[in-house]
Amino acid sequence: MKVVIVEDEHLAAEKLIQQLKAIEPELSVLAVLESVEESVNWFSNKPAPDLVFMDIQLDDGLSFEIFDECEITAPVIFTTAFDEYAIKAFKVNSVDYLLKPIALEALRQSLEKYSLVYGQQQLFEEKVAKVIEQLSKSYKSRFFIKIGNRFQSI
Repeated sequence: MKVVIVEDEHLAAEKLIQQLKAIEPELSVLAVLESVEESVNWFSNKPAPDLVFMDIQLDDGLSFEIFDECEITAPVIFTTAFDEYAIKAFKVNSVDYLLKPIALEALRQSLEKYSLVYGQQQLFEEKVAKVIEQLSKSYKSRFFIKIGNRFQSI
């Protein structure tokens, strides 16, 4: 799983990474973004990750401004110390809303919720891609056979 973390507090980001690795050792953190501006630049120029962990209050504004500036197609788990943004958070691609300090069990449940909802979708997309690949295989329409010392196209 490839994740992006939007968090302006370095220690909070490091702790979140440690907790994620404890739950999901195969997890890969693509980027830790510290501001609205940096996040807009990243999401505008990079392919979407599997999941985004996003703090709401950043140094240069609220993370909801990121959604106004660019399209984020990845699901989001909000991680914040403020509960007043919960309703607004679920109007975007929110999977869950975790209050800081984040309990390891709450984080585990959020990842399970993500896997339950988005894991099935990804499995379905992989199966459809395999079927399309099998249906689109082309077969040879011409063969060469050897007649004496030369080859004949059939």
